[in-house]
Amino acid sequence: MNVLRIAARMAVGGSLLLGGVLGSGVHAADDAANPSLTDEASLALANATSAVEKAKVKGALWTTATGALTQAQEAAKKQDSAAVIQHAAVASEQAFLGMAQLGYPLMGN
Repeated sequence: MNVLRIAARMAVGGSLLLGGVLGSGVHAADDAANPSLTDEASLALANATSAVEKAKVKGALWTTATGALTQAQEAAKKQDSAAVIQHAAVASEQAFLGMAQLGYPLMGN
């Protein structure tokens, strides 16, 4: 349970940090590229992309995270905000769980 709490804190902290750092500049760029994609969907996609990159750098990237991010990106191309949010949430969760797994104790024989 402690690992899940840590992963949840990382997700919330990452969302707040990314939203604060990027601000409205990213939203303006996303809105220009995807006029009907909601701000929430754009932020979810940015957060998922960041989480997957972090997991990749740490060597903790799960294929489920990569697959969900790809689905979110495809949904963004179709300007389907609901699907972007759904797939981005899965990608973020899987990326954070992969990073949390690094803290698990190794099993001995």
